[in-house]
Amino acid sequence: MSALLQSSILAVFLWLALGGLGLPLPEDAALLATGALIERGLVHWYIALPVVVVGVLGGDAALFFLARRLGPKAYEHRMIKRALPPERREKIESAYRRYGGRLVFLARHVAGLRGAVFAMAGIARMQPWRFLLCDAAAACISIPFVLSVGFFGSRHIARMRAGVAHVHHYVLLVVALGVLGYVTYRHVRQLRGLRTA
Repeated sequence: MSALLQSSILAVFLWLALGGLGLPLPEDAALLATGALIERGLVHWYIALPVVVVGVLGGDAALFFLARRLGPKAYEHRMIKRALPPERREKIESAYRRYGGRLVFLARHVAGLRGAVFAMAGIARMQPWRFLLCDAAAACISIPFVLSVGFFGSRHIARMRAGVAHVHHYVLLVVALGVLGYVTYRHVRQLRGLRTA
């Protein structure tokens, strides 16, 4: 594997791991990019898939175990505060008490909720095996789906670009005709006004 590919895969891994810790790095962007790398033959799927799985689950687990280790003191930790701001804490606590593992499973699919719920699960001292099971089960759905979107989207990107350019021409034509029609309408009204005068 070339140095460029190694650095690309490492960048994807770090992006996913840091995003899992609560930094504002959208996970889907890295997964879409990985799908595109696979489609273009720049990296093999059997290398990319384990890297993204470890990156995703590793970041999630790091946030969970940090919150679990700190307990209620975690609310004061800068990273946990970012993932679980005080104004959202009561709602998420209530939802966690009600749904537990199901909330962890669902939160994996909601970017703005993911870090907050994972931190809450750690603070509430959810069993690690249960957290990892719920998170991994959800990741088995979300990771292949987003990778596939990146893969097939990259395959059709040239066609999509051509389609967008084609539509763009039609939009410009409609706008030009609209402006021409408006100018003609104004001109005709002015001529009629002159005749009546």
